[in-house]
Amino acid sequence: MGWRGTVRSVSAMLRAAERDAQRRHKAALKAQTIQDAAAAVDTWEAYVHGLTSVHTDLADSINWHRIAALPEPTAPQFSNTHQQKAKAALVAFKPTIFDIFRGGSEKRRSLLEADLAVAGKRDQADYENAMRDYRRELQEWEADTSLARQLLAGESSAIKTVITEMQSLTNEDLIGSAVTFAIGENFLHAKPEVHSDEIVPNFRRKQLASGRLSESKMPVGQFNELYQDYVGSVALKTAGDLFNIVPLDEIYVTCLARMLNSKTGHQELMPILSAQFVRSTFARLSLENLDPSDSMANFNHVMSFKKSKGFAPITPLKSID
Repeated sequence: MGWRGTVRSVSAMLRAAERDAQRRHKAALKAQTIQDAAAAVDTWEAYVHGLTSVHTDLADSINWHRIAALPEPTAPQFSNTHQQKAKAALVAFKPTIFDIFRGGSEKRRSLLEADLAVAGKRDQADYENAMRDYRRELQEWEADTSLARQLLAGESSAIKTVITEMQSLTNEDLIGSAVTFAIGENFLHAKPEVHSDEIVPNFRRKQLASGRLSESKMPVGQFNELYQDYVGSVALKTAGDLFNIVPLDEIYVTCLARMLNSKTGHQELMPILSAQFVRSTFARLSLENLDPSDSMANFNHVMSFKKSKGFAPITPLKSID
């Protein structure tokens, strides 16, 4: 092959390499596009699922019957363990030939006598520390068992104490801006202020057969039903948390949302869902599998909802004032 043939051969190889690089670049771009589309769809689906599954993560349950029956802590007894060990070591002391390496027999005996002299103080210090722990445990036991008995008796002051302590109930971002309570003897009415329907995305995402992302406007009916399930999920979450932390058999929950008052033209806080939850019925629900808004049919409730228009204000089962 002459030099011209060699040049043509090298040029052909370079062009082939360039075409191969372009093909690899396009394939990489397509793969990244598909990957980005899948991630965008996953993010959208996870967010929508989170809106309608608020109720699946409940507060830990507190067994107030067990707490009320806890035995009183036992007061510690004074023990002279250190003194007994020090005396035994001194009685057992015998000079040995190896004492020369430890300062002599007299020095070792003096150390044992010094240990005996302070052993009583160590016993006393241990006893005083044990008494401090006991007094703290006794105080906690008295407070906890007293609170448990008051709760089991349905006393409103005890219910208020527990609700105040359980601040995590109002710290859930998806629940809304706040949860207020009306508390009476054997009576609890929770009023979560849920987010407006702006919390629901007004678009849908899906991945096409080509791998590309498709984003379209969400139909009004689907949008309203998602918001309805979100509100129902908040109601279930509120009731479930309260059943787990207070020993009541019934709990009222009224969800409030800011809506346009056509009479005033202003956004106002209005009740949109009110339910009377019963512990025994709630315990039979499969929270992971139910439809939040449909589950309200298991309880006495008030809800005015149309797929085409969404929620309308209601008169709650219990006054919200």
